[in-house]
Amino acid sequence: MRCKVKWDTKREVWFARPYLGRTAEGKAIQPYREFPTAQDEEQAQEMADAWASKLSANGLVLSALLGDLLDDYTEYCELAGFSPNTVRSYRLFTKYAVRYFGAVNACDLQTHNFTKFEIALRRPKSKKGFELSQNTVRNVHDFLRGAYSWFVEENICQINPLIAVNKPRLETHEAISLATVDFAKLDEQLKAILKPEVLNKVTYRRVLNAFAAWFALRTGMRCGEVCALWPNEISEAAKTIHIAGTVIEQKGKRPYRRNVTKGRRNRTIEIAESDLQVIADFLELRKRFCGDLPADAPLITIDGSYCRPSTISRAFSGIAAKAGMPKGLTYHGLRHTHATWLLVNGVDVKTVSNRLGHADEAITVKTYAHRMPGSGKRAAIVFEQAAEAAHVELKELLQ
Repeated sequence: MRCKVKWDTKREVWFARPYLGRTAEGKAIQPYREFPTAQDEEQAQEMADAWASKLSANGLVLSALLGDLLDDYTEYCELAGFSPNTVRSYRLFTKYAVRYFGAVNACDLQTHNFTKFEIALRRPKSKKGFELSQNTVRNVHDFLRGAYSWFVEENICQINPLIAVNKPRLETHEAISLATVDFAKLDEQLKAILKPEVLNKVTYRRVLNAFAAWFALRTGMRCGEVCALWPNEISEAAKTIHIAGTVIEQKGKRPYRRNVTKGRRNRTIEIAESDLQVIADFLELRKRFCGDLPADAPLITIDGSYCRPSTISRAFSGIAAKAGMPKGLTYHGLRHTHATWLLVNGVDVKTVSNRLGHADEAITVKTYAHRMPGSGKRAAIVFEQAAEAAHVELKELLQ
């Protein structure tokens, strides 16, 4: 089968995407493949023809080469609804594997091959390594292990050699959370910005950035979730916010809303009456600057489109510096501050976990347990009180 190659002007790479028909559900089957090593159209066309000749009717590559199978697995994940950022990472991880192993049959690789590969990923570039962080190597490991599990399910390989490879430990980088005085200083600074004397393009942008930061501090929401929020997801009557999306940004493309949050944990959280007033004041400012926007326009917007989370995050760094915040405080640190303050002030882990949208309570405990000063002492006091109550109950029963 011949498929015509095309040139992607933005990514500057030759690619092919042949049409193979439709699935039983009516979805088009159009496998995608890039040819970054092609020097010209003729060479790209040769590569595309060789690739297309191995395609099956459902778009899968009839090849046992590791690179081809990893491309196939990535395509499968993309069709399954994995986020664009995840798919982009998978394509990068595939390049690492192909660069190291070359044109090798995936089923010929054994556990020790992947152990050596992960060592090479950590090795400095000066020693012909990839010089990746331990957490990135951990992500590559997860990708390959998932891919081989799929190979086994599809009867391409008999065993998954990654099962016996030791998974790299997760390196945690503790985010800064604000102390009481710093919190008060930042809160005052943000609220001052939210009340501009003059409303123009410059001051509205400052208001927008400050409001996004205030929102994260008050709700513990992720930056992508704040950028994705619609005004109609805020209930004044119930005093709640329904969090059901995140903004995805890709190079060269407009950011867009994906109607599922990280970890696919959509949730509804409660907010205070005073928070609703701040939100109402911001919406009034937004209307004055932007005019009437469509119902599906995001809360955080300049012209009705979605803002890039990376832009909002960078803007907060400037706000934090001017407010004299501790060095290293990031936008994500606002989420950490929110969670820390809840736990320190006695809110139970389950409630905090649900509010943050964690997949389970274990993540919350692992991330914030050290942020709960005096929790051991409180536990001892609570147990002592419970024990005394048990003795009192026993005496009452014996009387």
